[in-house]
Parts: sequence; structure tokens; C-alpha cells
Amino acid sequence: MIEQFDILLELQKIDNDINEEEKKKRELPSRIEIINKEIQELKNDLKNKHENYKELQLKLKRKELDLSEKSNKIKKHQEDLYGGKISDIKELKQLQRVIANYEEEKNNIENELLNLMEEIEELNKLVNKLEEDLKEKEKYLQKRQQEMELLAARIEESMNSLNLKRKERLIKLTDNRLLKEYELLKKEKGGKAIVTVNSSICPGCSLDLPSDIIYQLKKGQILITCPNCNRILVWKG
Repeated sequence: MIEQFDILLELQKIDNDINEEEKKKRELPSRIEIINKEIQELKNDLKNKHENYKELQLKLKRKELDLSEKSNKIKKHQEDLYGGKISDIKELKQLQRVIANYEEEKNNIENELLNLMEEIEELNKLVNKLEEDLKEKEKYLQKRQQEMELLAARIEESMNSLNLKRKERLIKLTDNRLLKEYELLKKEKGGKAIVTVNSSICPGCSLDLPSDIIYQLKKGQILITCPNCNRILVWKG
């Protein structure tokens, strides 16, 4: 019976190792997903910046048209002012005021144009930076995907080896009742269905064990479970 307990302890160790490998395998896609999310955020940001760039370019063209229109009006009125066709002083003064207003509007448009050009230049720098960041992140993703593929292959190889060891232990485990008890407890106890005892305390639940259970454990002839947590107990004093 003691030999069967030892085999069961080995089986539990293998099962826990298999669970760890399965956990690693499940976590692999999430690592890539984080990078994919960062890439998508960069793409969305880049898309918004490109749209902003188009809007600014459109504003710039409109302002350039406004500036051209004001310049043409100023030129036309200056031709009227200095062309000699108008001799009335009041009319000439009125024309001068109109030209002055257009000049002021023209100056305002020119300032707005300068501000727009500066804004476009800054946006261009930001777009270039985002595009570089996106390229770097995509390269990083490719590298990580290759690493994940290698890691997945190693995990698969490890799981195949562990499953083979598990089959070997199952062949040696001839006590069906012991195995059945273990399988029932395995999931319930988070992979810790069987524990080794070397004192009067159960390592599974940290509660005291009755003296008659300790006595039976030391004999190692029958299946003993903890009266509190129901884990299989094996004496290793």
C-alpha cells in the first residue's frame, strides 16, 4: 500500500505540472492580444491625426482663397484711388477707409495662415512619430509571435512528455479505489488531493489529527483521509 501512495504522490506532481503547462498555454494569446490592442490604439490615433491633417489643409486652402480675394479687392480699390477717375474728396476718403479695413482683414488672415501652418507642421511631426511607433510596435509583435510559437511548441513537447509519464504511473497504480478517491478530490482541492504528514497536523487544512488516525497512518496499510478536509493522507515521518 505504501508503494501505491508513493505512485499517487508522483501522479499528483505530474498532474500539477500538466496544469501549469496548460495555464501557460492559455495565457499565450493574452500576451499577443495586449500588443495587438496597443497597435490598434496607435492606428486609431494615427487615423484621427490624418483626419485632422486633412481638415487643417482644407482650412489652409480656404484662408489662402480669402487672402487672395482680399488682396484683389485691395488692388482694385487702390487702382480706383490712384487712377485719377475719382476726384471727390469724400469719396476718396471713404475709399481709403475701405482699403484700410481690407488691409486689417488681410493681416488677420495672414496671421491665421501662419498659425495654421505651424499647427500643420507640428501635426506632421506627430504623425511621423506615430508612424515610426507603429512600425516598431508591429516589428515587436512579429518578434513576440515568433517567440510565442516557439514557447507553444516547447509547452506542447513538455505536456506530451508529462502525459506519457502519467500513463506510466497509472499502469503501476493498481489500487482503483485509491485512484478514484484521488480523481474525485483533485479538482475540488485545487490539485492537492493527497498530502504527506509528518506530525499531528494535516498540511492540507492545518487542523489537528486524532491519535488513532496518526496510528493508522504510520502503519500505512489502508486509505486514510483527513476528517476535516477529506484529503488523502500519507505518513512521511
